Amino acid sequence: MKSLFTLSLILPTFQTPMIGQLYLQEPAVEYYFTRETGTAIRANQLEVGSLVEKGQVLLTFKAKSKKGEDKVYISNTNGYVEFISEEASTQSQLSSGDLMVKVSSSHVLGIYNFDKNYDVSQLDQSLWLCTDRKPIKFKVDSVLESSLLVSVELSQMKYSDLLKFSSDENVQLYPDQNACVTN
Repeated sequence: MKSLFTLSLILPTFQTPMIGQLYLQEPAVEYYFTRETGTAIRANQLEVGSLVEKGQVLLTFKAKSKKGEDKVYISNTNGYVEFISEEASTQSQLSSGDLMVKVSSSHVLGIYNFDKNYDVSQLDQSLWLCTDRKPIKFKVDSVLESSLLVSVELSQMKYSDLLKFSSDENVQLYPDQNACVTN
């Protein structure tokens, strides 16, 4: 009986959300340009909208000059391909300074400012935003006095949809994913 009483005291605290303002940064974008004239050959499976991993080969660039060596361009981050030049797709000539590939980060950084003081001493490494579709997991990267530094993977929701929450001053984040099922 004693453990049941203890459980009933703990459960409400997990169901109680923190309320605050969520500010999201735009996803980081990486641009891959040519440095000299030549031909780019894109990697297999590289399409606009495809997910790439850090260290994955994006394309190989063959310089027109015989002095230039083939250069392999690799992704510096996990992200989504937003743009591939037509010339890279058709192995046509590119000039120095042409954009070959554009990759957007697959995660977004943000800050969550509390509306009041919360006891965050027992806070887990994640918080949950309850939506109509599914709970969205926010990773807690750092705990500050009156705010949290958070990050979210864009595989869960489009950035444009997430951005809608940042205009609301009363964004509720729950310490337990199960709270989204009951609310």
